[in-house]
Formats: sequence, structure tokens, C-alpha cells
Amino acid sequence: MANTDKPNGFTPAYHLYGGTIQSAKMRIESGYGTAIMSGDVVNLSGGYVIQGTATGTPAGIFHGVQWTASDGTPKWSNQWTASTATLGSEDAVAYIYRDPGIAYEAQFTAGTPAVTFIGNKYTLSTTAGSTTNGRSKEGVTATTSSGIALCLGFVDEPSNAIGAYARAYFSFPTNVFAV
Repeated sequence: MANTDKPNGFTPAYHLYGGTIQSAKMRIESGYGTAIMSGDVVNLSGGYVIQGTATGTPAGIFHGVQWTASDGTPKWSNQWTASTATLGSEDAVAYIYRDPGIAYEAQFTAGTPAVTFIGNKYTLSTTAGSTTNGRSKEGVTATTSSGIALCLGFVDEPSNAIGAYARAYFSFPTNVFAV
């Protein structure tokens, strides 16, 4: 059975050391001008969460955000809409999976992955996510080994075969919070 080309970002799958998977509170600056979807890799800039780049040092994976709208209404969403203004220009609270011990499930979006990919780092594909469901469409390219996502192995399910569009487990060993 052929794999389907349907990337949906990075989903926490398990903890490498048996720990508990939980998100941490961080900040998004009011009015930040780039959308961030649940499952997107994020970076830091001046202590603030920003949309991640293909090869930037990851701070973690975006889970969701809460803020107070400019009309005083409390809001929660699995996506940050670009240029959202908050009440009094206060920072929004971003929930980020930032533990470097978390393994994530994601899809290879280009190339033909093979068993030999395990233990190598790959570049992210940073396709814009869905504003309909707030879910990321990021994945990992299989065409380079100069990236940031370490392939830990392939998802062992009947609907997943090692090859084009395979789903695999990844970690981010160069995470900003790695010690």
C-alpha cells in the first residue's frame, strides 16, 4: 500500500526517557505578523516564540495559544493568526512542547526515505498550515542530511511503508533547551 502525501506537522508520540509529555508556557508578542499552527516547529527571537525556519535552532513544537482579544474576550486557539492584536498589547501565552526528550511523529514530504535514514538529521519542509483546522502541514525532507530533525525510526503501522511519504519519529537534539 502506498503512503499518502498528507503532512500534518509534528505530533508528540513518546518520551525518549519515559518522562511526561507536557507543554510549557512561553510568549508571543502582540501583533506578531506570521501565522503559527499546531504542530509547527517554532524558534525564539528575543525570548519570544516565532514561526520556525527549515534549519533554525528549534525551541519546540507549537501546541496552542491563549490571549485576551482587544475587546476583552478571553481566547484560546490551536493557531496564532498573523498580526493578532491583544488587549493592551499584552503578550499572548503560547503553549510549546519544548522538552528535547520528546519524540514526534511527522511525515517525510520529499524524496524516498530508507532504513539508512535512521540516525541522520534532515531539513524541515515549512509549508503553510491550514487556517480551517489550525493544523500544521510541516514535515521533513528526505533530500538532505544537513538539517535539524533527527530520524529515530519509522512508524510501524500497516498504513505506513518505508519509502515515499513515510511517517517517522523525530527528535530535535539541537533544541534551544537541550542540556
